Amino acid sequence: MAREGEERIINKIVQMAEAEVNKITSEAQVKAEEIRKEAKLKAHSESQDIINHGTQEAKTEKQRIIADARLKAKRKKMSMQEQLMRESFEQSIKYLQELVAKGENAGYNYDTIITNFIREGAEIIGHNSLQLSFNQKDQKRFQPHLSQISKNVSQTLGKKVTLSISDKTIHTIGGVSIKSEDGTVGVDNTFESRMSRFNERLKAEVTKILF
Repeated sequence: MAREGEERIINKIVQMAEAEVNKITSEAQVKAEEIRKEAKLKAHSESQDIINHGTQEAKTEKQRIIADARLKAKRKKMSMQEQLMRESFEQSIKYLQELVAKGENAGYNYDTIITNFIREGAEIIGHNSLQLSFNQKDQKRFQPHLSQISKNVSQTLGKKVTLSISDKTIHTIGGVSIKSEDGTVGVDNTFESRMSRFNERLKAEVTKILF
């Protein structure tokens, strides 16, 4: 009987030990699974962070490249515009020089232009006696026609305007500088001055035509 009692006790201890081992093993497996899942989630999260970071860097780099390309294109366009503008104005100067030399160019008459410049100046100045200044060549050119120009200007303005030509010549491609007889008021209607005054408007017009 004692022997049987010992065996039952031993078996009970073994069963209890096995149950404890199974419990510990089961808990360990659950814990291991949790750790594995956490590790997987962490790894996924870290890898996603890396992907997101890489994507953002790539996006930023793409935007930088596009912005840089646009800036270069804009600079190139502006450079081309400036070059074409320069060429256009150079052609304009050449055209004006030919107009002055020939007296007529592409349907424009230089004598008519000068008369209009004088009339415009006379209207702005408002004096009846005006003195004109030309370059050396135009001084000789318009001196013989001064009375006729005075008559034309007077008729247009509806009042008598007396014109005289200054002994001093001016340095210009063409056009005329108009002053009151006392020299207090003047209008510079040389080609260079008019182009300078209308520079921005001319640029806008040239840009519209060229671009």
